[in-house]
Order: sequence, then C-alpha cells, then structure tokens
Amino acid sequence: MRNLFYTLILATAAFCVGCSGNVKLTGTVSYSDDGAPVESGTICFVSGETQGRGNIVDGKYEMNFGDAAGIPAGDYQVYFVGVEAVVRESEELPDGSVTDPVTAPAIDAKYLSAATSGLTQKVDKSTKTADFQLDRNPEL
Repeated sequence: MRNLFYTLILATAAFCVGCSGNVKLTGTVSYSDDGAPVESGTICFVSGETQGRGNIVDGKYEMNFGDAAGIPAGDYQVYFVGVEAVVRESEELPDGSVTDPVTAPAIDAKYLSAATSGLTQKVDKSTKTADFQLDRNPEL
C-alpha cells in the first residue's frame, strides 16, 4: 500500500512538472491570397498523444494544452477546424419559421486534417509566435 502511495505521488509530481514547462505560443492565421485574417475557428497542434488547441478570434490565437496555457515543447502537425463561411443566409419562410444558415469550410479542405495539411511547427522555449497563411476553399 505504501508503494502505491509513493508511486501516485511521483506520477503526480512528474505530471505537474511537465505542465509547468509549457511554452506560451501565440500567432496569427490569415488567408494567403489577400492577407485578410481568418475570423474564427480552432487551430490544432498534434504530436502522438499530445494535442493543443487555440481559438482563433479575428485572426489571432493562443495555444492551450487542456486547461493549461501554452503547449509542451515538441514537433507538431497543424490543422484547423470550425473555419466556416456562410454559403446561404437564414431565410424566413411563409409559415413564419426561419431556416438555419448553410455553411461550408472557408479554407481548403487539406487544412482540415493533420494528415493532409502539410503544416508543421516546432515548439521549444525560444518559440514565441507561429503564423499561418491558408488557402481559401476553391469551391466557394
């Protein structure tokens, strides 16, 4: 029982030490054709079992790892989710009901998966910012 107790304490300490070493990473996300900011969505960094996310707001993001700010150092594949454009606005129907707006990805579909985005980012203590330019969805 004592060994289990010490094992749990050591595991907790190792976890906490890893979290405190997170690198604070911010950046911008814009469109490659005109430099306009990507208004909203989520940027995702993935490496093995490690995944960090950052909400994109007006073209800017801050990475988070779970509930902790920053992200552990490492080599990451980068992809994006929730970057949407309205294809058709909501409409009021004759019976008074309102349709939902129709959306589609605003960015090229290759950026929707880590396997196909082609984007990578090395994160270490010297990394402070990482900026990305994305191609628009050619079908819009």
